[in-house]
Amino acid sequence: MKNGNTIFATKWITYTAMLTALTVATAAIPPAPTPWGNVYWCDGIIFLTAYLMDPFASFIVGGLGTLLYDMCFGNAAMAPVSLIIHGVQGAAVSALLHCAFKGLAKKREPVWAGISSVAGAIAVIGGYFAFYCLIAPLIYPDKNYGYAYASVRVVRNVLQEVIGIAAALTVCYATTLKKQLAKSNLLPEFKKERGL
Repeated sequence: MKNGNTIFATKWITYTAMLTALTVATAAIPPAPTPWGNVYWCDGIIFLTAYLMDPFASFIVGGLGTLLYDMCFGNAAMAPVSLIIHGVQGAAVSALLHCAFKGLAKKREPVWAGISSVAGAIAVIGGYFAFYCLIAPLIYPDKNYGYAYASVRVVRNVLQEVIGIAAALTVCYATTLKKQLAKSNLLPEFKKERGL
């Protein structure tokens, strides 16, 4: 499949599809109730994807995965919002880790992954805050959206992002998943798929 000068290999397509499906599946796990709202589990997969894949794949997994969850589980009104916010989350983390921090010490990749993840977390926290504070009151004037509602959601989103980052860092680096995939030549390398 060609996109400009890029050819997407079967391995890349397979990983992207599998991780998108895993994002939907983890979002469908019953959320953890908190006083500030429900905490969902899909962010761990979005962060993990960003550590393993390129920014485009990470956007697809984060954005399309959460959009499909919203469409399939009765929250279609939030689907476009999820597509943008979680797509930007995945793409930002991947772009920082694989582009901005690319030349830095490979031994410290977990540290750079953690730092990159903070940018993704800020995208989610800030994105949902802006939506519930500025846009949602215009779309749903009869609901109790606004600054107070958005502020309460910040706490829930911070919890969700911390859990997601911790889970993804543990799975990717503490279990050496990324090293094992690379060693077995199972990790898609997007840069090698250009210009073929």
